Amino acid sequence: MNQSAFSLLTDAEQMDLLYMDGVYIDKRKDGSNTILLYQLKGLYVEVCYYRYRQVIAWIRCTESVRILEPYLEKMDIAELVTNGER
Repeated sequence: MNQSAFSLLTDAEQMDLLYMDGVYIDKRKDGSNTILLYQLKGLYVEVCYYRYRQVIAWIRCTESVRILEPYLEKMDIAELVTNGER
C-alpha cells in the first residue's frame, strides 16, 4: 500500500489496517494530545488523539523517515551503540 491509497481510506479503515498489519513504534506528547507512531509496510503513520486512544484528532502518513525525528530525539540509543567493547 502506498501513501495515496492509505490516505483515501476512512479513519476507521486506516485504524483497522494499523491494528492488523501495523507495527507500533513509539508515542509522544504534544501539549495535551498523544501521538502514536506506527510503521505499515513502507509507510510511517502518526495518529494524534485528543484523549489517549479515544478521540482521533488527525492521522497522517508518509514514506519519509523525517517523521521519525521527534521520536529519535528522546530515544536513548547508548545501548545500541558499541565501541567494540563487551
